[in-house]
Amino acid sequence: MKMIDMGSKRGVKALQLYLSPQEAGQFRKELDRLLLDPEANDHSHIDFGGNSELSFSILTDKKLGNLNAYSKIEREVLADQE
Repeated sequence: MKMIDMGSKRGVKALQLYLSPQEAGQFRKELDRLLLDPEANDHSHIDFGGNSELSFSILTDKKLGNLNAYSKIEREVLADQE
């Protein structure tokens, strides 16, 4: 798992999520959708009422083979082998 704090443009090592049942269902629904075709050039973005937002995609070896498709901060974090 790779995580980026897009506000500070830095990688995140640990993150805690606190989701309501409705938010957890929305997150699960979007994950299930992405898992239908993990190689697709697709992502999901969920806005939790203006308080917080979550953007995520499925990461595969094939996608990691084309780091040029990602932004500079994404390339830095995705290339980090820690």
